[in-house]
Amino acid sequence: MAKTTSPGRIKQLKKLAALGSRLPLPAGPTPIKAPLDVVSKFTKGWNEGDAKAISELFAEDADFVNVVGLWWTSRRSIRRALKRGFAEWFAGSRFTVEKLSQRLLGSEAALIIARWRIEGQRDPDGELAGTRRGLATVAMQRLEDGTWLCVSGHFTDIAAAADTNLVVAGVVTPTSYITASGTPDVPEADKL
Repeated sequence: MAKTTSPGRIKQLKKLAALGSRLPLPAGPTPIKAPLDVVSKFTKGWNEGDAKAISELFAEDADFVNVVGLWWTSRRSIRRALKRGFAEWFAGSRFTVEKLSQRLLGSEAALIIARWRIEGQRDPDGELAGTRRGLATVAMQRLEDGTWLCVSGHFTDIAAAADTNLVVAGVVTPTSYITASGTPDVPEADKL
């Protein structure tokens, strides 16, 4: 059964969206003592199939964009999506971080980029799928008590041997413009 929202609530949500309003950040404490702690806590939560532990790393109104562009806009929606994934296609999967960088943006914000690997994902028939690799970009904000909280996360898959995506027959398809010689294939008319 579909959940409906009252016309008054829809009007209120549209007004907030137009203003770009965000919920105030909590005073803390959070589970994240330093920006890079988010990586170990996310990894632990994933490997334990704990959607609640992962969602608690995020602000109440956090943004989270997954690898196919689904955009969740609250801690609750992040938790709900991960809970479903851990019950189905990610049950028993392993999340590993292969490379990591941190950039402090002043004393109150940080940007974390991590290259990740997932093993043990299941396909729609329940069979084991191959290993996936990707990148995560996470924006962190420092709270009044000195702990940190994720305000935005964006995950994307790495498409091996591709430079971009094209839509081919209605399907997003990783594509490369690099030829066997290692240079882009440029039409003769466009060469200088």
